[in-house]
Formats: sequence, C-alpha cells, structure tokens
Amino acid sequence: MKVINYTKQIAVAGVAAVCFASAMGAQANDTAVDAPVRTVHYADLNLNTPVGIKTLYNRIRSAAELVCGDVYSRRLEEAEAAKACVRHAVEASVHSVNNVRLTQEYGTHMGAAKASINLASAR
Repeated sequence: MKVINYTKQIAVAGVAAVCFASAMGAQANDTAVDAPVRTVHYADLNLNTPVGIKTLYNRIRSAAELVCGDVYSRRLEEAEAAKACVRHAVEASVHSVNNVRLTQEYGTHMGAAKASINLASAR
C-alpha cells in the first residue's frame, strides 16, 4: 500500500472512479494508481464562503469530467459509463474533503439532476 499525504488538495480518479485524499492524508491500493488521476488544489479557497464552496465543487466536477471520458459521446454506452464515472468520482471527492458546506452544494446539484430526470420521465 502507498500512503499519500495531501495538504488542501484532493485527487480525482477516473475509470474505476477511485478517489483518495483529505487534508490529513489517505491510503490507496496499487490498483487505483493505474486509474487516470487529476489533483484538485483548494488551499487558495475559503471553504467558509459560498463562493469558495462553489469554486471547489466546480473544480472537482471539471477534474472528474477530464479523467472519466466523453460524457457527450454519441455511443450511448460510452456516454453512460463516463457519466457514472463522473458521478462516482465527484461523490467520492466531496466525501473525502469532509466539509458540510461542500456536501450541501453537492446535494443541491444532485437534487437538480434528479428533478430534471423525473421531469423528463413524466412527459
């Protein structure tokens, strides 16, 4: 096992959608190292403000989209796999930061996504 210490950064991993990191550090197994990884730094953000939280969420989401593949692929299977990867990577990253406000921001975005899915299925 490798131990990776981070200070105010997280690693967003794709393919297996494995995310590891926190302000205190985290452990990841060797199989996770093969997955594409994008590091998200947030030492420059104030996580006690709405702007800081939104900025971090957007950075996490962007990193997940970069490592997970084409969510807009014309091949339905590829698009769905990429979307699932992004969802999992964002969820794991938000969880690893362990910040109540970031978790609430994530919940707001997930609630909007579920509402649009329900609206589409109601037609």
